[in-house]
Amino acid sequence: MADPLAKRSMRRLFSYRHLIFALVQREYQLRYRQSFVGVLWAVFLPLATLGAGSLVFKGIAGVRTEGSSYELATLAALVPWTFLATALSLGVGSVVSQRTLVTKLAFPRQVLPLGMVGVSFLDLIVSAMIFVALAYLVGDGLPATVAWVPLLLSIEITLVVGLVLLGSAANVFARDFRLAIPPLLQLWLLLTPVLYPLTAVPSRLRAWYLANPMTGLVDSFRRVLVAGRAPDRNMLLVAAVGAAVSITVGAWYFAATEKRFADVI
Repeated sequence: MADPLAKRSMRRLFSYRHLIFALVQREYQLRYRQSFVGVLWAVFLPLATLGAGSLVFKGIAGVRTEGSSYELATLAALVPWTFLATALSLGVGSVVSQRTLVTKLAFPRQVLPLGMVGVSFLDLIVSAMIFVALAYLVGDGLPATVAWVPLLLSIEITLVVGLVLLGSAANVFARDFRLAIPPLLQLWLLLTPVLYPLTAVPSRLRAWYLANPMTGLVDSFRRVLVAGRAPDRNMLLVAAVGAAVSITVGAWYFAATEKRFADVI
């Protein structure tokens, strides 16, 4: 990250890492305190989306996945996708929703959106356990290529953090930005091969799909978790470049506008 302002902001943020952990713990406990099923809500969204996708794409459109069940291949993509969607949904409004803290206490404001990313990551762990259970129930378990998962997660976390930092800062100055997140996520989901394989995309449109960093990520998760193959290097490179651009722009914009948050909120 070349920008000096962003570098100083990240170093300051590191000294407040314990505050981030405390915020994640607090938010996660508050989120499920009054819930009857508790953390099982973390798997409801991907399973509900899987059910809808199975009905529409498999049952009606006749989409098929090669060498594995539609449900297993789709869930392998839905788990990382849901992490992205949840982090953006929770994180974009995090600064504005904590206006009392922002206006009265001195701390790196990045703590707030990063805390929401942490909460979403805990949901990811829960839904990932459901995928592992399904992999052993309907398949042959996890292949050796699961060793690629830490790299894929690191790329996705970098992409998500950058987007959440950018979105949460932009939402301070334009409150309708948060309202645009749900429809944008729905559109992004339809334009990403999550509920259908990349092979189902017409060849004339595939170049546009490959420019989407989430295409490379969800396809890579499918390859390493279901097909037992290494990720496609070109697609993974696009995802890594997208993540690098996301974190650079997001961290820079947040650091550049952070001092104005208290006045605007």
